[in-house]
Amino acid sequence: MTAGSTTPRQLTQAYLALAAICIIWGTTYTAIKYTVRDFPPYLLVGIRQTAAGLLLLVWAFASGRARPAAVPPGMPGFGASPLTRRYVWLQVLTGFCTITGGNGFITWAMQHVSSGVAAVIGSLTPVVVVLINLFWKGSERLNGSVIAGVLLGFCGLALIFNHGWADFMNPDYRLGILGCFASCFTWSLGTVMAKRWNDARVSPVLNAGLQITAGGLGGFLLSALFDTRHSIHHTTESWVALAYLVLIGSALAFTLYMFALQHLSATVSSLYTYINPVVAILGGWLVLGEALSAWELAGMAITIGGVWLVNQGYQRVGKG
Repeated sequence: MTAGSTTPRQLTQAYLALAAICIIWGTTYTAIKYTVRDFPPYLLVGIRQTAAGLLLLVWAFASGRARPAAVPPGMPGFGASPLTRRYVWLQVLTGFCTITGGNGFITWAMQHVSSGVAAVIGSLTPVVVVLINLFWKGSERLNGSVIAGVLLGFCGLALIFNHGWADFMNPDYRLGILGCFASCFTWSLGTVMAKRWNDARVSPVLNAGLQITAGGLGGFLLSALFDTRHSIHHTTESWVALAYLVLIGSALAFTLYMFALQHLSATVSSLYTYINPVVAILGGWLVLGEALSAWELAGMAITIGGVWLVNQGYQRVGKG
């Protein structure tokens, strides 16, 4: 199913799912900061994502969502199940990109960079998605509004974090910044893979469960290779944050993300990366009493304008 064949109700639900993702994944930066202080980064990814993935798989099989939707007689694919061995392996590969790479690298990087810097680099995801689609045959069509919206959104983020750009020159941040860019690329690649390879007959819950479980197991593999100098410190804050990451940040949010990808373009689905830093700033202002400057307010307004332009552009080309 493509965004072009989506019903109005499904389109509304997809945008509501995307809005929820913007809020949830915007708050996970804070939760990761809590947990990465007490858990080795790749072990954290393994525990978080494998637990969330297994929960989703149990839910999919217990609720009957593991059974693909039937294809009506006379339609292409009638009688054939999409859940082939090849399909499952494609889900595993997608999970390695989005979870092992995308989530794993950003979790590791946040040992060395602030959540704001990580969010700024992560906001490049829509741009990278566009570039990957341009190099992948049969890519989504682009127009001036889409390109202008992507650029405008990033300009808004530049205003939001104008006071922090000097951090990029700090040698202590360089490895962390490299990890953030690696996360951005692998997550973007996984987004394009999921958009192209996820079958609309398969429940988003099952797709998410397969991808998250595979990615979490990949996290354990990276932990065995790179977490050898770390140890676990048990604190109430870190375990509460880990529970939030498992249940809300992974299990719920990633299922919503799979649903959004079924009905929206890959580029539109990735626009949550513009909103995440805004959520982080507002959360700091409301919860922690941090200052909210005129630059940040202007940046948020420009960012929302960029999101609107991209959505308008895809509506014009029938991409939802």
